[in-house]
Order: sequence, then C-alpha cells, then structure tokens
Amino acid sequence: MSRRGFKDSAELLHDLLDRLEAKPAVGRHLAYIDYDGFSSVADQDRMIGALERVARDEGIALQRKSVDGIDTITHVRLVDPQILYRHLGRQPAAMSVHEALSDVRSRIDLPPSAALALDDLAGAWARGVSRFTLAAGDADALAETIALVLALHDRAPDSTSLLDYRTFSRMAGVRSKSLEQRAAAVVAMYDRFYPGMLELGLDAADTLATFGVTRLPQPLLLSGPFTFNGETWPGTSYLGVPPEEGDRLGVARPVRYVLTIENYASFVRHVREINSDRTGLIFYTGGFPARPILKQIVRLTGQSGAPAFHWGDMDPGGVRIFRHLEDALAVHQIALRPHMMNADLLAKHGAPTPSRRGLKVGACPNSAIAELWDQIAEAELGYEQESFAPSSPLSM
Repeated sequence: MSRRGFKDSAELLHDLLDRLEAKPAVGRHLAYIDYDGFSSVADQDRMIGALERVARDEGIALQRKSVDGIDTITHVRLVDPQILYRHLGRQPAAMSVHEALSDVRSRIDLPPSAALALDDLAGAWARGVSRFTLAAGDADALAETIALVLALHDRAPDSTSLLDYRTFSRMAGVRSKSLEQRAAAVVAMYDRFYPGMLELGLDAADTLATFGVTRLPQPLLLSGPFTFNGETWPGTSYLGVPPEEGDRLGVARPVRYVLTIENYASFVRHVREINSDRTGLIFYTGGFPARPILKQIVRLTGQSGAPAFHWGDMDPGGVRIFRHLEDALAVHQIALRPHMMNADLLAKHGAPTPSRRGLKVGACPNSAIAELWDQIAEAELGYEQESFAPSSPLSM
C-alpha cells in the first residue's frame, strides 16, 4: 500500500490527530514528508523547521537517518496529542461532539431510548465517522432530524391524511426541504428512538408513506361500481378521490372480486382491459400504500364482501407490500390472496435481483405469500408485474 506524504506541517499534524480520533486503540500513528512535492528547498526547510518546533515541545518525535550522507526525517510519530491540539488551536473531537449534542440532549421531549441512540452517534462522531447517515459533527442536520423524528411520532397514532414532505417539514418547524434531504436519517433514528414500531425492510420513502407522508400525495385511485355521497358514480373507467374524503365512497352493487395493484401502468391496463364492465373493485396502492389509502382499501373491501386479491412485483418490496395489506385485512377477517404472484411464475420468468433487502426464509409461515417469499429469499430472483398482461384473478 502506498503511503501518503505531506508538504505542509499543519496538514500533517491534523492527519495524525484525525487518525488518532478515528482509531484511538492504535498504539502508533506515523506520518511522512513528501520530499518530492516541494517546489523549492526553502519550502522544505520551512516545513521541517515547523515540525522541529513541535518536536521540541514533545508533541511529536522525528525519526531520522542518513540518506546519501544527508540527515533526513524518515517519518513523524505522534507522542502527545494534547500538545498538537494546542499547537493547532484544535478542539478534541470528543469535546466538539459533546458541544454539538448538548442542545439535543437538553430536550425534554425525547423518549428514554434516545439516550442510547445519541451515545451511539457520539461515539461514531468522535471517530470522525457518520452515523444514521449524518456526517460527523453536523449539529444542524442532527437538530433537524430530531425535530422530524418527533413530529413523525406525534403523527403516528392517527395518520388519517396525506402530507407532502415540504408541508410536513414546515409543520415540524424546520426548513421546507429538510425531510427530502434527511429522509434516511429520520427513518434510521426513528427506529432507534421508537424500536419495534416500523415495518421491517422498507426503504425510507415507503416507511414515511406508512405515516401518510409522501413526496407528492396521490389521490385514491379506484375502479368499480361506486356511490359518492350516496349517489351512484357515473360509469368512468376509474376515478381519483382525495384520501381524506374517501369515507364519502360506497360500493353501489355487488362485485365479483377486489384487486389491489401495486404499479400504476398495471392498474390502468387492468381497469381498461379487464374491468371495463366494472364488475371488480380495483385499487391502485401506489407501491406501499399510505395509511389513509390503506384505510379506504380495508373499509371498501369489507363492504364489498367479495374475495380479495393483490397483484404486485415478485421482489422483496412486492411481497412486503402484500404482507402489509394481508395483515391490515386480516384484522377484519378478510383473507388476501396473491394474483400472478407465485413460485411457479417466478421460477419461469424471474431474473437475479441485486438485493433481498433483509428478506429471511420462513419469516411469514402462515401467509398466503409464504412460498414466494421464501423463494425470493433463497434464490434472489425478481420480476416486475408490468411484464405480465392483466387478467382477472377469477380466471386463474
């Protein structure tokens, strides 16, 4: 491995302290001079003179040997970091981190589990390492993230409406673009502040959607025979309703089946090609359904009394969405069945996927998706639903 050389004394000393803070257990920290990098002998002499002054104060030791008859410094060894801190006017990382965290730790609205999470972050920052995707020492980013985490938790018990990221950020008292920039940090820290409360294995955007917080809130898109405020809705292929007004919808007449669809293109194709007679009740979930949309899916599915199916991608995200819908419907004694999501189809059409995103074999033994789940976890295969033509789940 090639070693890095320096031609500036302050840069060399800072590097020694950086490596000490990153790996305090390492016994020897050495640095080297880049003799070939100096533009003149005078520049080289100035650097060596600066290092010799710090060595006289016993902050560093200079290892010398004769090279072609010339007394030469071969390397610089850190001896007393406190002398280097004083010489450079630098504060130890642990002290800087303490100051960066002091305002956050003083908040009285943090849950008890926050202390351990902040200790974890402080330990990483003291080594110059990012934690929860927050760069070491970025106190402003941490303050914003904490504010968003607490606002999200306040919203958790009753996420009955949709909010966009920027509105949510302003309501949390931070910059309007904060959540867009800190989404991963917010979800990671929320999981530590409130362990066991998040859906496992979801990315940040899908996790936030479960709270009804999305980049651009979508309407509730659905197809079928509906009433709106008790009046029969005209025969359109599908309609969009603000989710918070979904309670004004009803099922106008019996339907043959209910189908939730993960992706927009597949939703549009199904309602146009299969459900033109509106004998099915079809919902677009928009990927992982936000809580207000999930509420209406559950309510209207229960009202229909028809068998319920879900059609989504055969990949880790797709089976997680199925499980989320399955659990929500099971609370109301409604069984959910997969449509064009099974092990035989995946074995025939599936392609290798880059990541299982934490899928574990045997994680959902009593689910209707259990066999496909395990196959994805074991074989790391996937297949997008848009590649299939739509069909009625009653014909399969």
